[in-house]
Amino acid sequence: MKLKFELIYRIIFIVICSIGIGIHFDFNNRNINAHEFSFFTLWSNIFCLIVMIILLIKHFMGKDTRSKILIYFKGMALSSITCTFVIYHFSEHSILLSDNSITSLGIPIESVFAHYVIPTMFVLDWLIFQPKGLFQWHNIITWLAFPLIYILCFFTRCQCNKPEEFLNVPKYPYFFLDYECIGYGKCFLYILILMIIFLAANIIIIFFDKLLFQRMTKKHTK
Repeated sequence: MKLKFELIYRIIFIVICSIGIGIHFDFNNRNINAHEFSFFTLWSNIFCLIVMIILLIKHFMGKDTRSKILIYFKGMALSSITCTFVIYHFSEHSILLSDNSITSLGIPIESVFAHYVIPTMFVLDWLIFQPKGLFQWHNIITWLAFPLIYILCFFTRCQCNKPEEFLNVPKYPYFFLDYECIGYGKCFLYILILMIIFLAANIIIIFFDKLLFQRMTKKHTK
């Protein structure tokens, strides 16, 4: 029964996540679409979607869904989507609220999907379905690879794209990455703060993973 519920839950997640990603785009406007791809939020959502699709495919193919490499990347996706929620909810949304597609909560519908619905569903999938005790303490550091690669790609895009690419859309998706405005020193300070937030999230995730594993082990040994 639990396995059936797990499959249904993940299929629902894939559908909702796909819709949430899709509504970010205007298929008639190439510039807006390119700009949307500059957001870490979108990439963290795509990351979670890919992980869920792979889990579903591996299940139907009868392959191991608990392989070390898959669990590792699911943990990295969990870290990224958790920080997507935390950073948006406690700081960014008060600055970036738009007048378009506002919900009764005062937040654009695409933000509700990307920053609340998808993170909540992905965290619940980890809590409810994933066997605990599979994350490793060294993942605290290695999971930083995803946000660091994003930042590297972001700066590469800013340096390599021509100025006319940004005539109709903002060059910087986040104020704290706008090094032309705030300066390199302040920009890298913000990046350092972000990395500390990610580190803290990674520590909390792995701590609870180990704690829940210990409690489940004690429960089964009684």
